[in-house]
Amino acid sequence: MAAKNQGGAILASAMVLALATGFAAYAVAQRHGPTGDTQRLHARFVSANGLNPGASVVMAGVRVGTVSRVFLDPKTQMAQVDFSIDRHLSLPQDTSLSIAAPSMTSENALAITPGTSHDRLQGNGMITNTQAPTSLEQQVSNYIFGSGIQ
Repeated sequence: MAAKNQGGAILASAMVLALATGFAAYAVAQRHGPTGDTQRLHARFVSANGLNPGASVVMAGVRVGTVSRVFLDPKTQMAQVDFSIDRHLSLPQDTSLSIAAPSMTSENALAITPGTSHDRLQGNGMITNTQAPTSLEQQVSNYIFGSGIQ
């Protein structure tokens, strides 16, 4: 009898381990954003305070990419942000970017607001229509009044 119970315990443990492994793989895939075909873009900010490599790039509340690098450009004395988004997204030339947290408990993200221009950004393009990170006071106000990332 003990052998049957032991076999059942081993089978149940194996199933739990397989489920946990699957969940971990799914979580890692979600953290890294889109896989496969991506296009690289760049942006200049007066301040990129609170934005780190690995941060999400979001549009309309959906993760569409990942920040790969944040550094100070010695020529312009501005923060430069390199990021990748899904290659199938075609952004207008007048697209704007902002840095803010989608909720009070999450890390800052790079938020894309598509423009209206008929001209499109090319891969490796530079976006200069940017807004500095939202202050903590503004984030609290956005949270209270329900507007989140704009």
